[in-house]
Amino acid sequence: MPATSRPGSANGTAMTAEQFDREKRYQAALSIARDMLRQGVLNEDDYVVTEEMLRKKFHPILGSFII
Repeated sequence: MPATSRPGSANGTAMTAEQFDREKRYQAALSIARDMLRQGVLNEDDYVVTEEMLRKKFHPILGSFII
């Protein structure tokens, strides 16, 4: 069963439950990394590396569009 679906979406296919779960986990992890950046725990270079690692791990569909 699709997690999200809208008639007339770009490619006509719905996001699967697995894709939706990966997207949620990616966004949650990225949110933590952003907080760490704001707090000075990560610098900009570390954040960029972290973001890239998270993209490779979770393969988000929408992740690269939401910043």
